[in-house]
Amino acid sequence: MPRQTRGGWRRLVGRLSERLPPWFYEHRLLWPRALRQFYFERLRRLSGAPDLPANTAPTGGRWRERRCEVLVVGGGLAGLAAARAQRKAGRDVLLVEAELNLGGRARFQPAMKDALAAAMSDVGPHLSATLCAGLYEQGRQALLIGPGGPTLLTFQEFVAATGAYDRLPGFAGNDLPGIIGLRAFERLAAGRSIPAGWRIGLFADGEHAKAARATGAEFAWIAGPGELPPASGPCFPDATLLAAEGRRQAVSAVLLDPGGRQECDLLVIGFAQPGYELQMQAGQRASLSRSPAMVVLTEGDPIIPMTVVGEASLKPAPSTRRAAAPSPLAFVCLCEDVRRRDVETAIADGFADVELLKRRTGAGTGPCQGKLCHGEMLACLAEAGRPVALPTLRPLLRPVSLAALAATEAVP
Repeated sequence: MPRQTRGGWRRLVGRLSERLPPWFYEHRLLWPRALRQFYFERLRRLSGAPDLPANTAPTGGRWRERRCEVLVVGGGLAGLAAARAQRKAGRDVLLVEAELNLGGRARFQPAMKDALAAAMSDVGPHLSATLCAGLYEQGRQALLIGPGGPTLLTFQEFVAATGAYDRLPGFAGNDLPGIIGLRAFERLAAGRSIPAGWRIGLFADGEHAKAARATGAEFAWIAGPGELPPASGPCFPDATLLAAEGRRQAVSAVLLDPGGRQECDLLVIGFAQPGYELQMQAGQRASLSRSPAMVVLTEGDPIIPMTVVGEASLKPAPSTRRAAAPSPLAFVCLCEDVRRRDVETAIADGFADVELLKRRTGAGTGPCQGKLCHGEMLACLAEAGRPVALPTLRPLLRPVSLAALAATEAVP
């Protein structure tokens, strides 16, 4: 989307481009061949994309090789507990955490303060700020990307404690600024970064509503597709989120059924998408949960000894209500600006599986690598009576710079 700070004409171009399908340029601006680079450079500038760096980044250290019996990926409370239990059983354990600090969500949850302190008192061998980018060799080796360079780790058993990330259902206006997931909200609340006096609305399932209230924040109203914890203010259980409204380019209210129009300056969405990427690389299959929000789950037997713990093993509570009302204007893929109408049109044109949808619309090819949109893409396919299956999940599971992989020779 165009940057608003770049001038009104860019906003006008952005408005016009919203009316075009993602594949508009597929057969245009390609001829004559000699002008393709010229076209691409102009489109890049119109899009508001940042300039490419002029300097070459330093290489990422040296390649290393390492071994352990049990690899635990995820340094939240569940991962720390699993690693501690394995160590007590006499196993050689290595815990890997992508963030700099261990503790996961518990770092931002006041109610988890004591549990976090107890878990941090006995951490054991671990690598922080280190990404497990994928599994290789039939799931027996993991590529780790850390500050000292890449490491190829050989292991015997795998524990997935990869947690979950915010699941944002598709509804009209779901791209408005001021709509955030619960996990982002917890961080903002812990840092006291939410302006005083803001009206905060919460739309969540029961468990996430409890977690949101545990932050100590005051909510103007609470709603969700199932049962909700008691609230002092307006509460709308068994509700569907119809649309979000906005003025001055930010969310200002939502439409609920039942509940009608509810005003807010910040809308918190409380649903979770369990991490599934490493589990699928370990041999499990994907399935789709249809309520309360479309999420991808894993099932079946892995090809390696594997245990899934914590939020990564989350199964949504059933609900008779749909979390959000489908809308042609809803964004399925926020990274690539793909709306539901684009996906539905592509399916009607014969692009009737997720791989073809990716190629036709660009959905699932952005920086999140489909984590935020795979559920909605599969939901569109299911509603059209088409096969529901995820694309092949190959490493790398998160964006990794070429500099991080441009390491020198291996060190045993």
